[in-house]
Amino acid sequence: MPSPALRTLTLLIFLAAPLMAGEHSVQITEKPRGLVWGTLAVPVIAGESVDRVELRVNGVPFATASGRNVTFNVGIGKYVRRLRVRAVGMDADGRVVGQDEMTVNDPQPPFRVRLDVPSALPAEGSVTMFASVLAPRNIPILGVDFFVGESLIGTDLKEPYSISFDPAEYPDARYARAVARARGSLEANAVAFWGDVVHEDIEVVVKHIPLSVFGKDSAPLTKDDVTLIDSGEERPIDALVPAQDQPLNVIMLIDTSESMLTELPVIQQAAREFARSIIRKNDRIAVVAFHQRVFWLTGFTSDLALVDKAIGKLEPRGQTHLYDAVIEMLYELQKMPGRKALVVLSDGMNFGGEFELDHLVHYARYSGVPIYPIVKNRWLSRFMRFGLGMLEAKRFAEIARESGASYFIIGGPSELPQVYRSIAAELQQQYILVFRTESTGADIWHPLAVESRRKLNLRVPRGYFP
Repeated sequence: MPSPALRTLTLLIFLAAPLMAGEHSVQITEKPRGLVWGTLAVPVIAGESVDRVELRVNGVPFATASGRNVTFNVGIGKYVRRLRVRAVGMDADGRVVGQDEMTVNDPQPPFRVRLDVPSALPAEGSVTMFASVLAPRNIPILGVDFFVGESLIGTDLKEPYSISFDPAEYPDARYARAVARARGSLEANAVAFWGDVVHEDIEVVVKHIPLSVFGKDSAPLTKDDVTLIDSGEERPIDALVPAQDQPLNVIMLIDTSESMLTELPVIQQAAREFARSIIRKNDRIAVVAFHQRVFWLTGFTSDLALVDKAIGKLEPRGQTHLYDAVIEMLYELQKMPGRKALVVLSDGMNFGGEFELDHLVHYARYSGVPIYPIVKNRWLSRFMRFGLGMLEAKRFAEIARESGASYFIIGGPSELPQVYRSIAAELQQQYILVFRTESTGADIWHPLAVESRRKLNLRVPRGYFP
């Protein structure tokens, strides 16, 4: 997992970076690609006409600084969360003359474009419009087309995207448009009206929430069988996509600390059986071992021979950085399309590492990935028979329930095959619930509940961040 120090070389890179555009330029010169926690350094370069730079985090003003080269330090801490960071350059009269944007801790940001124009057009002189584009890293941006009304006035092929025009040439125009183009004929559009009262930006977000059916009744569900309650209000459901219509991507995360040594052969066999039970034509599984750090024994694959060989390489050693490993895997799974799940086999003990349980529970809420903890701990299993160990059990249950999954505490590896069969059966009865919600970009938790009209037993996450 990358260091949270962010980053010892940032200042040197920042100072060496040339100004990449004209006098109106504002550019964030260092955009992290992996998980970020601790302190996020945001270095910004600004053009000559920029009097000051304001940094906005999730739409909220964070800090303002003056100068051609400025660095903002944003304290994230260890509660890892998605941040939308925007640097806005203003001239001496308070007009926006440049901007740049990035997302942090979002493996799959939405493809969208933001357009900034003056609130009113001047009687004479030129006007500059600015566009900032957010997109997943696997979507190359080809350029941004700028329109005044429906007239194309030009295209900018490189960041920061901007264009200037003479309003006198468009006397009847009431709005401007920006169209970001990407490979594969993908487009994102934004519209801005002159004379608008300043308002809070509201974005419509399409959410994909996992839903599983467990119990004896396995009859197929339709969207008419369930009611969605979002933040206390019923919300329309756009689709309920069944398991067979979506590929499944699973990470099987296996604790290889020294405490697992004596039971490794049984663990390996159970893991092989689990992989065979869930992999269909379009499904993929990754085998990852961990102790102080993670070891990818395979990438995502449907090759069962490769999976068998990888499981045979498991070797116990060292102590367990359980929470660090789970957070890292959640980040990776968010990049994958379709359905996904994280199945964790561990003794449940965390020794060292960067993160605590509260940090993991918090990040599980953001990920939207079902987490199935299998805690192989003989002593905990025995104590629970006498009412002891309930606190520990609740800790593991919280992780699973927050993510819409189930948890298991077992006394020995002989129980593993049945546990893996239960998880496989639940994943085969998994659906993706699709609905739309509105977001201002604020970091607000939305409580979620799904009720079955047929009184079925459902597992869903307890909420989401839009």
